[in-house]
Amino acid sequence: MILQGITTIWRHPILKEARRQPLAPRPSAPGVVTRHRDRNSLVLEGAVPLIPTASLERINHFQRESLAPNTRRAVRGQWDTFTGWCAVQGFDPLPASPLIVAAYLTYAADLLDSNGAWFYAPSTIRHWLSSINKMHSLAGLSKPGEHRDVANTIEGICRERARPIARKAPLLLDGLRKTLVGIDRTSWPHGVIGHRDAAILTIGFGGAFRRSELAALELQDISIHPENGLHIRVRRSKTDQKGNGFLKAIPFGGSPLTCAPCAYIRWLIALSAGAKSSSDLENAVRSASMTEHACRENVPLLDGRQPFLRPVMKNGAIKARHITGNVVNDVVKRRVAHIDLNPADYGAHSLRAGFVTEAFRAGATHHEIMRQTGHRSPDTVEIYSREVNPLDNNAVVRLGL
Repeated sequence: MILQGITTIWRHPILKEARRQPLAPRPSAPGVVTRHRDRNSLVLEGAVPLIPTASLERINHFQRESLAPNTRRAVRGQWDTFTGWCAVQGFDPLPASPLIVAAYLTYAADLLDSNGAWFYAPSTIRHWLSSINKMHSLAGLSKPGEHRDVANTIEGICRERARPIARKAPLLLDGLRKTLVGIDRTSWPHGVIGHRDAAILTIGFGGAFRRSELAALELQDISIHPENGLHIRVRRSKTDQKGNGFLKAIPFGGSPLTCAPCAYIRWLIALSAGAKSSSDLENAVRSASMTEHACRENVPLLDGRQPFLRPVMKNGAIKARHITGNVVNDVVKRRVAHIDLNPADYGAHSLRAGFVTEAFRAGATHHEIMRQTGHRSPDTVEIYSREVNPLDNNAVVRLGL
């Protein structure tokens, strides 16, 4: 199995409730019988070829890589919960009978929180079913979600428990400018994280990046084009799981404040100085100019295989590893709070949503927006227009009410 060695998450709400339920008789399941021939090989019962253990490990590796890392983590956690529930109830999770899966989904759908509201959204429960299906598929078993008992159950849950999708507010240009003005980039050691956060905000907004795309960038993915500004190669994204990659460009900005190439160069200068000594980094931060463009300065030479956006410690030290998508989310929340916006309404997606919203306001077409966002369908882009600018291109404004 790809996801062996799973540890049950006993603090999960489903498992807390499940431990209170009486155990049902454990049904017998056929399973797959294996037989060891020697220490270095294994053969499946009834199979003809003898597969070396080393080959099986490589097969397992490539099967694991068929899923994105975030997807693997999600599937592992959701499978943990299901197997824990099955253990308490006395059921075998693999293969799982369709009625057992339907009972699990129903049980999750009926759980209430402390306020008496449904604990789980239908979309969450649907994701759990996808993970159960995935684990059965990887084991060479039929997907229980395709059985009518399970399919009808999940459709009924989604129909009865439908709720509005909670979307983050877009960070518009005016809010972006105010946020950037409030970032300290010239004092020590606060200026170090200030330069990093400014790069996150300007590049994240101008490139309409997803948080995972920003966090995964390496120095070799970004370059300065003398005419176009930043060229950024996105090696893999949510809509490009096979890693074909695509190029984003962010032009030189009219103001040094919102110029993404300037923020990129200033952060590179900090990275280069930090690689030498703490004193060099302090001097670079204190001498940085926020009123003049930095985008025409020479680009410091650094190892292109190193991460672009990195954790910064309170003493200004820069770590040599990638930040996570959660850091991008925290940066947006923390910075907008300084301009009296409610951080609960904002997050990493606010940069992407802000780009789309401002682009629509400027008269950009769906295709032009999709060139930067990487969306596959105009329908997805249209969601931003309906949610944020419901009166744009709406016939109701012509009625003279």
